Amino acid sequence: IIKCCMTYSEENYLKIIYHLSTGANKGVTTNAIASEMESKPSSVTDMVQKLAEKGLVEYKKYQGVSLTKEGRF
Repeated sequence: IIKCCMTYSEENYLKIIYHLSTGANKGVTTNAIASEMESKPSSVTDMVQKLAEKGLVEYKKYQGVSLTKEGRF
């Protein structure tokens, strides 16, 4: 994926996932992301699914979110 084609919101999500995942052994929960973003967990899930479709994160329901190699750019 080309960085120029990401939205500002997508970049913010990636930054927060990176920040929350530092030192974590498992995926970041959507609730943790929602708390950090001051957003609803359902909105976070929607965005995380979009990021997963773009290959930027790995997301498995109830297992959390982690960045892919592409998502770390």
